[in-house]
Amino acid sequence: MSFDIARPLVSGLVGGIVAAFFCVLLSRWVPSVCNGKNTEMLARENRIAIWIANALFFLGFVVGIAIYQVGLLPNNDWRGLAVGVGGGSVLALAVLCLFSLVQGRNPKEAYVAFAIAQGTPILLLYGILMLSIAAFAAAVASLLASPG
Repeated sequence: MSFDIARPLVSGLVGGIVAAFFCVLLSRWVPSVCNGKNTEMLARENRIAIWIANALFFLGFVVGIAIYQVGLLPNNDWRGLAVGVGGGSVLALAVLCLFSLVQGRNPKEAYVAFAIAQGTPILLLYGILMLSIAAFAAAVASLLASPG
């Protein structure tokens, strides 16, 4: 096996190890309670919403990749990935909020439960999601303004 073939594997393994180490460092900032409810209760109450939010977020990645695969945008255009990932972020956050409101609960609990389920501190998770939503808005505005 040549180095050109092994390089992506080594890179992926190193990236995975760094990410796992980073998650361990950040795990102490993951919330464990919200409005007097512990992690188990939050997870149980928001299980379906979290599952759907994760599925929609993943679907956003798939849509972002599909935009390039079907030739809607050239491979070097940032807007395809921004539309996919940002759209998935918008849908994930909307699902968490809507499920809570329909069930008569506080949406904050669903957002905290989602952060717990991801094993990510709230500020980091929602900071990343907000950045991807901003990229989504910029990409959609750019696509709508472009003359083609």
